[in-house]
Amino acid sequence: MPHVIRRGRADLQAAWRELPRGPWRWGGVVARVEGSYLAVSGDALLVAGVVVEFGRPLHPVALVTVREDGTAVHLWPAAAIERTEAVKRFLTQVSRELTAFGAAEVLTTNLPDLA
Repeated sequence: MPHVIRRGRADLQAAWRELPRGPWRWGGVVARVEGSYLAVSGDALLVAGVVVEFGRPLHPVALVTVREDGTAVHLWPAAAIERTEAVKRFLTQVSRELTAFGAAEVLTTNLPDLA
């Protein structure tokens, strides 16, 4: 599963309120955040997006969780989505935006060319 783990614990409550929504463009692809949902516990954030690639919309949902050593961004497994390059770019963009909320450099990822 595509993922990015960054050093540092992002402030998910602040990210929930202030995460940039885009739009972001990569060639012929356009993506934006449609909404975000903070868990009652405050330790998980869902970031729902729309990615338009080749004229068709995809609706990825990024799951952001904080751990002792960092902040993890994965595709939410409950939402089946095609893992296209554009969806992976959306995931890495969400990860990049979290640096404004306390997440730092990438610790590990399986998207090295994008992160």
